[in-house]
Amino acid sequence: MKEPTTPEELWELHQILRKDPQRYLRIVDGWIQENPRNSDAYYSRHLGWKEIGEPRKALDDVNKAIEFDSAPCAASFAARGNMYRHIGEYEAALQDYRQSEALDPESYGEGFTMLNEADCHARLGDEAAALECCARLPDNFWTPGPHDAPPGDKAAIAARLRIIAAEARAAANRGEAG
Repeated sequence: MKEPTTPEELWELHQILRKDPQRYLRIVDGWIQENPRNSDAYYSRHLGWKEIGEPRKALDDVNKAIEFDSAPCAASFAARGNMYRHIGEYEAALQDYRQSEALDPESYGEGFTMLNEADCHARLGDEAAALECCARLPDNFWTPGPHDAPPGDKAAIAARLRIIAAEARAAANRGEAG
C-alpha cells in the first residue's frame, strides 16, 4: 500500500491500524525501507507501536520523525509528549508540550494536549499548574478520559486533578516515586 495522499486513503489506512495493527506496521515498515529518512512514515509507525502497547518503540519512532522532519511539527512534539506521559516521564512530557504550544499556539489549547499537560502537572504534584491548564480548556470541553486522563467536563476534570496532585504530593512526602 502506498502512502496516503487523499482523505479517503488516510481513512483506509486508519481502519487498518484499528483492525489489524500488525498489518499496519508491515505497511509502514515498507515506506521506511523505501526511504529511511521519511519523517511521516516514522510518525505513522509510532501510531502502530502505540496501538499494540509498545510505548518505547513508539517513542523511538516519534524521535526519528522529529529528527528527520524538515521543519519542527507541533503534532510530533505533542505525540512525543504523550508517549513520555504514558511511560511516566512527566517532566519530559511537559517540555514537549511546551514546544508543541510554541509551534502552534492557536490550536494547542483546543483540547487533549492541554488536558494531558494538566495531568502531567498534577502527577508531579503541581496542582496550581494543573488547574491553570484545565482553566484553558474550552468551556464546552468533555472527555471520557482516554489513556488515564481525568474524565468529564472541566469541573470534574479539575476535581480529579486536585486529587491526583494531592496523592502525588503525599507520595513525595513519603519518599515514593511518582
